[in-house]
Amino acid sequence: MNTPIYFISDNHFQFTDLNNECKRRELLFSLFDKIKLTGGSLVIGGDFLDFWFDYGNAQMPGYESIFEALEDLNKNGIEIHYVLGNHDFWDFGYFRSKFGAIIYHENLDFNIGNEKIQVIHGDGLLKNDNGYRLMKRIIRHPISIYFFGLLRPKIGCKIASKVSKTSRHFTEGYTEYEEVTKDIGEYAHTQFDKGYHTILVGHYHKTGINTNENKNLIWMGDWIKYFTVTIRDENGWKQLNWNNHPNLNV
Repeated sequence: MNTPIYFISDNHFQFTDLNNECKRRELLFSLFDKIKLTGGSLVIGGDFLDFWFDYGNAQMPGYESIFEALEDLNKNGIEIHYVLGNHDFWDFGYFRSKFGAIIYHENLDFNIGNEKIQVIHGDGLLKNDNGYRLMKRIIRHPISIYFFGLLRPKIGCKIASKVSKTSRHFTEGYTEYEEVTKDIGEYAHTQFDKGYHTILVGHYHKTGINTNENKNLIWMGDWIKYFTVTIRDENGWKQLNWNNHPNLNV
């Protein structure tokens, strides 16, 4: 994977104009302009879209400008790696055909030199997430996908809007629970024991680079409150709030 590598996660772009959507997209496009100047790669850590279901030839409206920007990024020689999240898992080939994304249904594992890196969306990792893990198996089952696919895109979008909890992140913010830090920290250590050096986690809308004994647990933040961009270049790791840095030489 070419460096510098830009990591974003939990952007939760919506197919409506709610929640300052235009501003959030403008910041994304400014990041893409930066990536085209520097070269490198883009890694999306999941929940890039607030809802996605690949309807084939009858795609849902609202994401056109984002897809066109990703297509332009790909045409400029930027590799796009996309780890699917719980909001945008249901892609069946459109991302690949539209903007050349390399898709990961589970984790993305790769190396930079001797550094072994894992990118994981992170949903279902908490120890008390038994109910969610059951629901995850159900909604990703081929039978569930088949029946949902029978709905027209407009109806599917309405159902997704009702079910999604993203609105609370915009209105109330995300509450960081102690169990998140504890359980994800324990997960990271299991991966460190397997030889990984850096674990990047999404889903929890938490930011920060936690380093201990040359091992990194990196929280990839979001594009709701923190506008988080994590960068790995020849100088190591850094994390920015892109709302504060879109025009800087970073």
